[in-house]
Amino acid sequence: MTTRLALGQQSASGARVLHLPADDATLDAATLEGYSKTRRTQARRRKLIRGTIGIAGLLLLWQAMSWYYNLALILPPPTVVLRDVIETLLLIRPQPWLYGPSIYQQLLASFMRAIAGFVLAAALAIPLGLLVGRNRTVREYLEPVIRLLYPIPGIAWIPLAILWFGLTDKAVIFVVFIAEFFAMFFNTEAGARAINPLLMDAARCYGATGFTLVRRVILPATIPYIITGLRIALGGAWRMIVAAEMLAAKTGVGFVLMQARYQFRAADLMMAMILISVVGYGTEKLIVRTLERKTIGKWEISQ
Repeated sequence: MTTRLALGQQSASGARVLHLPADDATLDAATLEGYSKTRRTQARRRKLIRGTIGIAGLLLLWQAMSWYYNLALILPPPTVVLRDVIETLLLIRPQPWLYGPSIYQQLLASFMRAIAGFVLAAALAIPLGLLVGRNRTVREYLEPVIRLLYPIPGIAWIPLAILWFGLTDKAVIFVVFIAEFFAMFFNTEAGARAINPLLMDAARCYGATGFTLVRRVILPATIPYIITGLRIALGGAWRMIVAAEMLAAKTGVGFVLMQARYQFRAADLMMAMILISVVGYGTEKLIVRTLERKTIGKWEISQ
């Protein structure tokens, strides 16, 4: 039977609809796959176009404000900052580099600290969140302690970290660890507590216990919450790493920001901010999106 698709028509609400002839009882799998692929391509193109327009609008507003209010010293136009970014990355700056090692070494130092704190936080927060979420006794002991510490902002731990570890990488990693622990813990705990009891009972009826129950039921059911916690924590790691490096490090992007401020070089300061944004976005794509594909996508979990 030949399958016919009438695409491009819209419903009263404006949504595109798929029309099939009444005599077609089934839809050819290849045709349906082609339709789905087309829709995904259209969605990606739409997001790219709209995102580009949004960024262009922001740059135009930035340029207009810098020109209209004559703010070149404290708000350099995007063309100047972009040139600074390119010259810094290509190591061809006409002005001397006053911020210690090259920008690549500074970015690497920040990246290693952020990832170290992030991994340590995930290694503790995720198992603990699963345990607290599924075990009432453990929850009653630990949840008050965690909720008591949660309101303390991450930046408030910096003086204590310096007192304990000095101006070292350990102090910065500790601050990142503390700041990112809670986002992962609370998301994981919420996911573990939200599991349908009927699902757990069904798994036990089939003989699933202990680690098998965790691997086959609890972890797959909780993974969307875990991924959300990882995404929030990874973005927060870059925000916290900059704050910690401003006060407790002599290298890293946060150190560059502080030195640019002391030198009153707004273009260099904004250059460092842009690089933080780009590296943070790339890190999220590399780590979280990869985990998402290998867990949620592989297990076909709907969020």
